Amino acid sequence: MHRRLSQVLCALAAVVFFAPAPALAFIPLWETQGSYVHLIAHFLFGVAMVFLIYEIYRGELRGMPGFKSLFWACVLLVWWNFDAIVGHILDWTLSNPVILGTGVDRRLLMENAHIWAYYVTKITHFAIIIPAFYFFYRSLKRFSQEEEARGS
Repeated sequence: MHRRLSQVLCALAAVVFFAPAPALAFIPLWETQGSYVHLIAHFLFGVAMVFLIYEIYRGELRGMPGFKSLFWACVLLVWWNFDAIVGHILDWTLSNPVILGTGVDRRLLMENAHIWAYYVTKITHFAIIIPAFYFFYRSLKRFSQEEEARGS
């Protein structure tokens, strides 16, 4: 009993002694610090969806009902991630404010193709995700129905 207690106390002392010092979660001097991580996450998610599409084709699963919806969900999610990457890069490179004025007198500044592309990616970022999740939901529902039919 005492041996076990001394092992736990030694382990606790080691954790306290070797614990890293507190650090800030972000550096206020660098505006885009989390943005690079965010872009990498979009890129990796898009790559994962491309890999899933490849596996569906390679395994000849595309003819099965649940996988048809999953395929289209993955296609839309690849598009969504590409759209997000382009939109974030456009957002970083905007030099002028895109909204002028304050209060009721606010208006959008739509003076060049850069700003137009930024707004198109903002709109499509939300417009693409809804059908993507619908197809994903349909595929899960179909998989569930097939599993219930097999179990009965």
